[in-house]
Amino acid sequence: MPGMVEDGVDALVARFRAHAADVVVTARVEGSPLLECLTEEVVLHLFERTGPYLVAGGPARVIVQPETATLTRLEADDPSPIRSLEVTAVSAIAASGVVRACDAPFVVVDAGLPLVVAVDTLPADLREGDRVRFQSRAPLHGFVLPPERRGGGLSPDEQV
Repeated sequence: MPGMVEDGVDALVARFRAHAADVVVTARVEGSPLLECLTEEVVLHLFERTGPYLVAGGPARVIVQPETATLTRLEADDPSPIRSLEVTAVSAIAASGVVRACDAPFVVVDAGLPLVVAVDTLPADLREGDRVRFQSRAPLHGFVLPPERRGGGLSPDEQV
């Protein structure tokens, strides 16, 4: 991918928090940089960018961020499924879906799972509602959102 596509982990999380996917994280293999995430359709192996101890396992919200050279715009009458997601190799996918947001160099694609796709070359005049297809390169990046805190913080007893 030419140049830098993000201003840092915190900036990317703040920018795309609304497009995080609900997943179930499995137990980690110690020393592995890949986070195994179960979705309703597939098992994804994500290169975790937010730190290895943010989630130990269980339900989580994760920004799934593939990278690709280009997106192919599909015609409205294209017979392929509107949304599809297929694992093609460890930490790589092929997907098709509907564009939900364009924020160059990123495109949010609903492929049955929200994907924040970093694209080297965006198709001209790409807009929300367009159908697209792409093949990612490995690795898929994953940004785990911190668990949302309930209530007003720690009680005085918990602050000890």
